Parts: sequence; C-alpha cells; structure tokens
Amino acid sequence: MRNLIKLILLLFVGIVFAACSSAPEPINFGQDHCEHCKMKIVDPKFGGELVTKKGRIYKFDAAECLILYIDENNPMEYAHVLAIAYDLPRKLLNVNELVFEIDSVYNSPMGMHLAAFGNSENGKGKTLMNWGSIQKKISASDFQFVAP
Repeated sequence: MRNLIKLILLLFVGIVFAACSSAPEPINFGQDHCEHCKMKIVDPKFGGELVTKKGRIYKFDAAECLILYIDENNPMEYAHVLAIAYDLPRKLLNVNELVFEIDSVYNSPMGMHLAAFGNSENGKGKTLMNWGSIQKKISASDFQFVAP
C-alpha cells in the first residue's frame, strides 16, 4: 500500500513539474493567434514566441508584434525570446542567433517589411541588424497598430 501511495505521489509531482515547463512550443499556423494584434498566424516565414519563466507562452505573427509586445509589457522576465527565420520557415530560433533586415521585398504580416535570418548571407544585405538594434529601431519608430 505504501508503494502505491509513493507511486501516486511521484506521478502527481511529475505532472505538476511538467505543467510548469518553460519550454517553447511550435506555432500552429492557421490556428494560433498573435498575442499583440490578435490576427491569425498564417505565414510560416514570419512569427515569434515568448515563454515566461513560469511557462506561459505568447505567440506572434511577426517580429514587430513581438518587439512591440515586449515594449508594452516590461519588465516581464522571459525564459525564451524566439523568432522565425525567413530562410528557415516554421523554425523558432533564439533572437540573439538571428539577424534582421527591413526591406520592401519582405511582406511581413504587419507591413513593416521586417524579416529575420538564421544565415546572414540569405538577407539582401542592405542593412542587417542584430536583435538589440532592431528592437531599438522598432521601439523608436512611430509604428502603431490598433487591433480591430
């Protein structure tokens, strides 16, 4: 009987820890909605995800929504800040491993023409920026989006 109680307690503790996981999860394109603008996430070349240290997951349809959400919700702490690379569709990568570029050839969902790249050679090369630089540029811009 004691072994059964120990087993049940062990299973319960395991379930509680699994529920508090701060691991990212894939974006379900065509089903998930952007936390910032509330639009459906449909383009696999754009998107992002925040995972809080407590395990709460926020999904975004574009890097610009991710940046604006972070600006509006500071000083929240995140376990993961991820974006999808234009050259690696559907794959969420740490934003510090990416380079970013604004160019009219990228039709990002929010219209800022912002794309992230896992390999800097895949960008058009005009002005590639790291995460800190693109955050400052987007935060300082007068870009405003009002959700419908």
